[in-house]
Amino acid sequence: MRERFVVTGIVWGALFAACSTAREADTDVPDPTEAGTTEVDAALSPADASADGDGAAPVDSGRDADDAGTDADADGGADAGTGVDAGPPITYVHYDVNHIISTGQSDAVANGAAPPLTLSQPFTNISFDVGVMTGRNSPTQGCDGDGCRQYETPTDFIPLTEGDRFLAIGGQPMGFRVETMSSGLANQASVFAKDWFAQVGLTHESHDILVSLHGRSGNTYWCLRRDVNPAPGFCYLPATYLSPFAEGLMQVASAKQLAADKGKSYVVRAVTAIHGGSDHYGNESELPNLSRNDGQGVVGNYAGALLEWQRDYEDEVRAITGQAEPIPLFVSQFGSYTDKTVSRIPVRQLEAHVTAPGKVIVVTPNYPFVHYADCNHYTNHSQRRLGAYFAKAYQKVVVEGGTFEPLRPISVARADNVITVKFVVPVPPITFDTTRVVNPGNFGFTYADSAATPTIANVAITAPDTVTITLSAAPTGADRKLRYALNAPVPNACPGPTQGARGNLRDSDTTTGYHRDAQNNPYELFNWAVHFEVDVP
Repeated sequence: MRERFVVTGIVWGALFAACSTAREADTDVPDPTEAGTTEVDAALSPADASADGDGAAPVDSGRDADDAGTDADADGGADAGTGVDAGPPITYVHYDVNHIISTGQSDAVANGAAPPLTLSQPFTNISFDVGVMTGRNSPTQGCDGDGCRQYETPTDFIPLTEGDRFLAIGGQPMGFRVETMSSGLANQASVFAKDWFAQVGLTHESHDILVSLHGRSGNTYWCLRRDVNPAPGFCYLPATYLSPFAEGLMQVASAKQLAADKGKSYVVRAVTAIHGGSDHYGNESELPNLSRNDGQGVVGNYAGALLEWQRDYEDEVRAITGQAEPIPLFVSQFGSYTDKTVSRIPVRQLEAHVTAPGKVIVVTPNYPFVHYADCNHYTNHSQRRLGAYFAKAYQKVVVEGGTFEPLRPISVARADNVITVKFVVPVPPITFDTTRVVNPGNFGFTYADSAATPTIANVAITAPDTVTITLSAAPTGADRKLRYALNAPVPNACPGPTQGARGNLRDSDTTTGYHRDAQNNPYELFNWAVHFEVDVP
């Protein structure tokens, strides 16, 4: 049953910032009013930056350097990691069933992530008796690459394991069995939650997670979003198929009823999305004129799409469950492209994270994860490891009631030919790791402007949260951009740590995962710097 626990004397230091009120930056962060300095959160150019859906320019997230854990203070930034400091109280509300609903495209439904790895449930996490991907194991549901023609209503909860069948292409209902990221998320979240309960003195034995998935391979955002008046055959989906968004709401209604039948309290905690490929290859072409579901203008671009997605899920799920709890959207950054050097999608994803703090949350970039032979999709181990990264963010936001920041830029300054970038660092100090990720040159940093004259002469870490890029000359061109991990060799370089769009910058988080890799080593969970593009003053 649901219980409320107030834990006093606990704060997660630098990450416990108010989302709605911007605060003055700490003195060790360059003042944005000074010449030659740009606040990254406000530096997204109007053409590239999505508003919050209301046409407003992007705003600072309200996290100053101290809030975001970038200060090289006495605790070394451990507030952003696993440390516990004295501070304001945190309230944890316990539920018997904590539902995470998952969406996205082919990597969300684990195309190629075979064979399944997690064949038993080590904790008390659950799925529906019809599988994580409801209906995927039954040919009677008419499921194929476009989805399912009818909803398979679950009749019970069962222990969460993997092995559901991928939505096969070409009308074939019974694809290969796969490992989604679901078990990696839920099982790692169980470990994090139980450890935290012990740290703060709560007596709970577990934080039981239900994961259900309603993604569709190859679908753009238009096909996965809510549609207030979905005409038959809207998007490019056949009219006889279930809308993915509608199926997600059916899963919520089913879970709520099953929990009630068992006398268990129930809440939807989050939505996860592994998505972006189809909108990358489509150059966001559907989004500029796509009417928003609230009637307030157009979606605009992929950042606007993410904000709408989160808002629609939260509104529709709350209408079913009656809950007051927020429903954040956790997103993994897209990077599995092979057709061009730069992708706008990961830039838009970071933009949404900055524009809507606590609502859209980027959990990790793409490049640390190995892809299988088709060079488009994750391996089974990469799926399970990705789930652990989702669990890190979930623990901070949902269980601890704080905020989560990936390793991302927070300000950029220039003096002559020297560019200085300060980062939000979850666990300082930052380092360049060329062992786990092959150096693509300049540790993943690239510079461009309209004159195309300066090149990068040197890249160095000059503080626990700072990287300095020295150009061959002072830039003279306009539209000056510094990019990181947006450097894919073309054509057809396989994404991931050895060939694709990538970089070498990570923090010093030594957290390891519950599950293990093919060599029986626990998954490493460093926070790698996100793909980004920032304006240079």
